[in-house]
Amino acid sequence: MRMCYDLKILNIAHRGYSGKFDENTMIAFKKAIEYKADGIETDVQLSKDNIPIIIHDETLDRTTNGHGYVKDYTLDELKRFITKSMPKVKALKENALGQLQYSKYNNILKLDEYTVEETRYFQSKNGEEIPTLRELLELVAGSNLKVLNLELKNSIIPYSGLEEKVLSMIYEYSLQDKIIISSFNHLSLVRIRKLDKEIKLGALTDSTLANVPRYLQEISVECYHPFFPSILNKEYMKEIKDAGIIVNPYTVNEEEHMNMVIKANVNSIITNEVERLHNLLKDNRNRF
Repeated sequence: MRMCYDLKILNIAHRGYSGKFDENTMIAFKKAIEYKADGIETDVQLSKDNIPIIIHDETLDRTTNGHGYVKDYTLDELKRFITKSMPKVKALKENALGQLQYSKYNNILKLDEYTVEETRYFQSKNGEEIPTLRELLELVAGSNLKVLNLELKNSIIPYSGLEEKVLSMIYEYSLQDKIIISSFNHLSLVRIRKLDKEIKLGALTDSTLANVPRYLQEISVECYHPFFPSILNKEYMKEIKDAGIIVNPYTVNEEEHMNMVIKANVNSIITNEVERLHNLLKDNRNRF
């Protein structure tokens, strides 16, 4: 099995640059690339007509103006919905829009959190479409991203054929070397490994697993994707890293926590706050 990537800690944009843009949207993915993320993490489900789409929740209500289960709508129907901003992003946008009028008279190109161009974009848009996996793969294929982490959202709804459809599309765009497929449903990872002996896999967990190296070896998975507090024990991490496992914790947003996981010798950090992590990693490299 391939190793995931080199020893440099990678900055992985959680659901795109979701700290400042609507999560799991094309603008969030494009901005992740623009603001120098090394990779993108996102979520894949299936529409009613079996098209792989990008959305985190099994239901539409939290992140869009739609209601009900994603699985009950065709792609055409899903495309009629628009996203809505989460409270933090909504507040940032509203603040920037309030500053926009002032910037017209003072030749300001950067507001508190956004550029004037970005703020004008928000002014012209009332939300974003739900993207398809194909749209994202086309973007990644034309980019210099090192990693695309596709989380299969099949722990609650067992989407039939999701693994095969995702693999087929990855092959179509020849992106195997950039992909990590992850899931909380480890039976899904086992199914993928039977279909593809080389694709990189990541076991997601929200608990502190015992005997991680032995467990991941048994299911032929190279990467461990834990909730970050679970890997802050030095002896625990040493056992995992000594076994050659790639450790990519989620979701690390505060600078204090970023420093903790950097010290823990992780391989990448999955974060909503792309610029914050980029600047911190840059400062650390300059310091040493």
